[in-house]
Amino acid sequence: MEEAKHDESKLKFQLERLIFFSDGVFAIAITLLVIDIKVPEVEDFTDHNLLQNLSHTVFKFIGFIISFGIIGHYWSVHHRIFGYVTKYTTTLFWINLIYLLSVVILPFSSGLMGDYSSHMEMRVPYSIYVLNMCFTGFANCLIWIYVSNPKREMLTRKISKSRIKLGLYRSLIIPLVFFISLIISFFLPITARFVPALIPFVLHWGMKGLEKAANAQEAPIDEA
Repeated sequence: MEEAKHDESKLKFQLERLIFFSDGVFAIAITLLVIDIKVPEVEDFTDHNLLQNLSHTVFKFIGFIISFGIIGHYWSVHHRIFGYVTKYTTTLFWINLIYLLSVVILPFSSGLMGDYSSHMEMRVPYSIYVLNMCFTGFANCLIWIYVSNPKREMLTRKISKSRIKLGLYRSLIIPLVFFISLIISFFLPITARFVPALIPFVLHWGMKGLEKAANAQEAPIDEA
């Protein structure tokens, strides 16, 4: 039996639905991050006691800021990639859904890490958080691999192999940095929490050489 397919005139509409739905998921996920940060309750209403209780939420705030930045980054990457995608396929739908699954789990893993942030001897909360980040990074990478394949002709124009590799490497930066921070956490747990702060610098300056190589072969295109 022949597989049922959308009419050609509806494919663009289906692609737009996928993008709008993804935007909504990102918006909800990034909003849920802050729910885990509770206003501290104090028995003795003094500034000293309030500040003391607020100090206990420092690592929660750090986790929130990092997670907020990561989700914001992945949303911008998703936005740029799909700005060049011209075709809708069932495979792309499922790959994108897997990607969104990894995103909606982030508020949970971020909250888990935040709740146990004062117990640095515990390895599981941060490990789950890092695995979630790696899951999201690899799912993002999978989307880029799928849509950038020249044989599928899914982008607005053909791009060079250097440009494809650049997008691939950039997709793997965040999982790699978080994995390194996980290894460091077994020896220097506090230091490890600040390692992800290096991600913007690696993405901006660490890719300069590859960007020059890609730009030498074609006009720039913003991808992962």
